Formats: sequence, structure tokens, C-alpha cells
Amino acid sequence: VMASGRDHLTSRYLEAKLNVKVDGIGQNGGVVMIDEEVIVKHPLDEKIVHALAQLTETTKCRINVLFIDDRGTHVLTNASGWVYDVFVLMLQRKEITQLIAQDFKQYRLNDTHPMIKAVVICDTVEDRDAFTREMEAALAAFEYDWFYSSSHYVEIMSKDVNKGSGVLHLAKVLDLKTDEIAVVGDSYNDISMFKVTPYSFAMHHGDHEVRVHANYEVKRVDEVVDFILEHNAQFR
Repeated sequence: VMASGRDHLTSRYLEAKLNVKVDGIGQNGGVVMIDEEVIVKHPLDEKIVHALAQLTETTKCRINVLFIDDRGTHVLTNASGWVYDVFVLMLQRKEITQLIAQDFKQYRLNDTHPMIKAVVICDTVEDRDAFTREMEAALAAFEYDWFYSSSHYVEIMSKDVNKGSGVLHLAKVLDLKTDEIAVVGDSYNDISMFKVTPYSFAMHHGDHEVRVHANYEVKRVDEVVDFILEHNAQFR
């Protein structure tokens, strides 16, 4: 299973690369897909989406905002700059399936499909911190979760939606106990996964603040595979 901040359809891209079946926990747990069926989706409150769109028009911070819905549609508010170039390249590589870049209000006139998450992509750390203060003031009346996924990215999700909640939804559907699941990650948005199972593995190259939340640390993913095989052999 892929658990990613990217959209759930990225699992199809991985399937083609790896030639194995890959289910998807996408948008940081906002969508969970088994086979071709979306079994869980947690849209952002439309009032939050609207407030963020309004804020992009008034802020002086150098940002671009990405909205992603449960169809894998990526909507960028600015069709220029390095952020736009990155997502055009991802589209060309088939890492994403749909990219629309236009004024968000204009887009919303023709398509009101619920958005799962928003990502504010900032030019600098200073822009990121300044925009975060503006965002918290503008969204003070709403319940939501947000986190920094890198020095330039601010991710906004529905309340209590994260990769960990996605893993728990998947476990419930597949009738798995949490000690029958192993998770592997290297980023801040993986910490929520580390908390749901005793078999949590952090990659050695990840930040220390990420690694301390996992019960195991590995340098390569095949170390996790070896651990699982040895562990399961005890029960044969």
C-alpha cells in the first residue's frame, strides 16, 4: 500500500513501475482506495477552501496554492513560476493524471467538486511563516489540521485526517489488527502512521525529529522486508 501526500491515483503510476498491485492512501489519508474503489474520502469544508482562495488574492507572500480533489484533479492558482513547472513535469511523467492552472474562482464557477486537501507552496521559509500566520487568522473559526511537509510546503487537511487515520481505515476494511501492519516512512507526514502500529520503521536519512517517533530505524527498505519475513516465520 502506498501512503502518500500525493493523490491516491499515484498508486497506478507505481503499479506500472513495479508491476505489482498497489492500493492507495492518498492526500495524507484524505482518500483511501482499494483496487479501483475509493472507500474513504474526507473533503475539506468548502468554507475553508473559499477562505484560502480569498487569502491567495490578498496576501503579499510569494505563494502558489494547489487544491486536489478525490478524482486526482490538481488545481493550481498560478500558471507560472517554478511550482507550475514542477507539476507540468509531473504530468508529463504521468505521476499525476490531471492538472488545471487558472484563477480558482473562475474554476469554481464550472466545477464545485469537493477538494480533499490544499497545499500552499511558498518561495521562502519567510513567506511560509508569514502566510501561516495569515492563514491561522483567516481560518480561526474553522476546525482543520495543517502541518509543514517541507521548508516550502504548508498542507491543510480536514480535522484528524492523516496517514495514520488512513492506515486505520484500511485495517478496518481488511480486518487487520494494528500489530499485523508494518509502516515505513521518512517524512513528517509519516509520524501519524508511526503511532498506529508497533512495527514502525523510519528511514535513516530522515530528519531526527521524524526518526524519534518510529520504533525501528533502517537504512534500506529491504531491511524491513527481512524483519517481516523473520517475524512471520516464528508463527508458522
